Amino acid sequence: SSGINAEYGDCNWLVPIVRTFSGLFAYHDAPITYLHDTLLIYDGVLTLAREMEKRVLVRCFLEIQPYKPLDVLSPQFVTYLMSDENGRWEVSRNYYTDLLKRTNEGLKEGADVLGHVNWRFNEFGNPACMLLYLVSIELMCVPLPSTALPPTTDPLLAHRLAIGGKLVEAALSSRNPQLYNTLALLFSAIPGTHFSRAVFAKIAEILAEPANFYAEGWSSAAQSILLLTHSFFQHCKNDAVDYIHEFINENASHLQTESQVVYIFKLVSPFLRQWRNATQRKQILYSLYQVMFSLLSENSASNPDLFVDFMYFIKYIYVGDEFKSMLERHLPSLPTNVASKLKFCGADKSD
Repeated sequence: SSGINAEYGDCNWLVPIVRTFSGLFAYHDAPITYLHDTLLIYDGVLTLAREMEKRVLVRCFLEIQPYKPLDVLSPQFVTYLMSDENGRWEVSRNYYTDLLKRTNEGLKEGADVLGHVNWRFNEFGNPACMLLYLVSIELMCVPLPSTALPPTTDPLLAHRLAIGGKLVEAALSSRNPQLYNTLALLFSAIPGTHFSRAVFAKIAEILAEPANFYAEGWSSAAQSILLLTHSFFQHCKNDAVDYIHEFINENASHLQTESQVVYIFKLVSPFLRQWRNATQRKQILYSLYQVMFSLLSENSASNPDLFVDFMYFIKYIYVGDEFKSMLERHLPSLPTNVASKLKFCGADKSD
């Protein structure tokens, strides 16, 4: 009932109850996981309207744990948790970079950072898992002024996109592949896609700027987000993969040059075998087919054989004859030399 009241009713009673009975949290079998999941379930209410209640809840959970999890979190965040109702946190410019560096060091030296924890009786199997959950909790508590939020109809999504965007910028500005991987692990540890959508937002920003793509290659910014995205795809869950085909369709208008389309190939191709869900993979490949047909029909590709080869590869490795009807629909609009090379791509296996 407390969860229902937290979501729909008055929460003024929550702070004294949490303060009074916080000692009981120590007896929970998995206190960090429980706190993490509670924040996730009531994320919108606690983030947008119950900042103080959220702060007290997190502090009461963490400060009573015998292994002192507050010691591994950002000093700015701990000060914010300990402040009273009037306390405000003006997040510094370097906060996100420092957080990634601290998390990266903690992942490499987990046994030293959390060496006092008895892992035989802990809810987590190793220091890295606990650290990722604790930093995820911290990120879900970071406040942002309304002026820093991107325009969107969903205020919670805007809040998460803004924080995720700052983390992406911090990782990219560091030019440190280790921080790319750390950020990918963090985004993958947080359930849902609110934070990780910032990766796709950055890709869209790169695609929207034609100056990032030229015949000889891509800009350093495009190459950096490519590395970061590969790290993310290596760790991400199915909910992030679900969004890829939608992302390609939404940004099809930006895929006007051969270099941009090849860039999308480079983003997703290394992971096609890794994504075991056949429906997800088919949706992604269908979107890629549409992009290739659009470019080939305009006769603007300097190397059409590249796309022809990729279509045959998709057919024989992944989809078989499933895209035959789409191919037959597009063949009349293609240049004659390209259409003749693709005629076997639409043939049945019996042919």
